[in-house]
Amino acid sequence: MTAVATATVLSFKVRKMTKITEVKIRIESSIENLDSAGLVDGEVERSVEEAEGFYRYSDEGATLTYAIENEGGRAESEIMCVGGAVTVKRRGAIESELLFEEGVCHTSLYCVPPYKFDAAVTAKRVRLSLDERGGRIDLLYNMKIGGAEKSARMKIWISPFSNQI
Repeated sequence: MTAVATATVLSFKVRKMTKITEVKIRIESSIENLDSAGLVDGEVERSVEEAEGFYRYSDEGATLTYAIENEGGRAESEIMCVGGAVTVKRRGAIESELLFEEGVCHTSLYCVPPYKFDAAVTAKRVRLSLDERGGRIDLLYNMKIGGAEKSARMKIWISPFSNQI
């Protein structure tokens, strides 16, 4: 008599659990127009915005969501930082999706209803200093919208409300 052995093999993947931190934040951003050398161009054209929003941080990246309302209307923004690249999506009074990846030109459509423009963005420098409590995004880039070219620097500071840990 011959004995036959059978075995059932169970296979499964062990999935690493990623801690995601979400905090209510204060966002301050500024955009400065620059000359081709990256220096402030003549009179400083500076746009400064402050908003409240939410910040989600994990080992894979960070996402900011917030809304700004001004004379042009309301625009909801989502900024995603993954692997050294930054994607800025806006919906509402401005419709756009711009990708900032160092040394790479990305094209998209930039809409300020009822107008639509072709947009091209080339990031010269992308600097991210983010952790679970917030941090800073610093983008130096060239942008061409509807044939008009400019160099600019966008800085975004993210900080939790003081009543949060």
